[in-house]
Amino acid sequence: MEFVEFSSDDPGETRRFLERVFGWRFQSRALPQGEYLAYEAPGGGRGGIRPTRPSEPPSSLSYVRVADLDRALEQVSRAGAKIVLPPVDLPGMGCFFWFQPPGGPVLACWQDAPGESGEE
Repeated sequence: MEFVEFSSDDPGETRRFLERVFGWRFQSRALPQGEYLAYEAPGGGRGGIRPTRPSEPPSSLSYVRVADLDRALEQVSRAGAKIVLPPVDLPGMGCFFWFQPPGGPVLACWQDAPGESGEE
């Protein structure tokens, strides 16, 4: 997976735990949905922590980076996946959608915004 996102009932406390125990580095980003804590783990893992939505339990979600989000949406749909969250655009960052393959967990596809590579 390219990117793992956690949802947390207390993103700040989750951040402090991961910094203290595993040495992860964080950067806060303001999004329309609220603060997003982007992380980089030693060894190169990347991801983020976002607040849980109402009635959502804390969880994790793996993202696969794709070059063409529309094509990926068509491919996963044609292959039998259920679209859980339709495409969402984050201006200046990229866009994504969530899907569930037959019998599998919810996953996501991410496409970087033009000029963005996901690398810092």
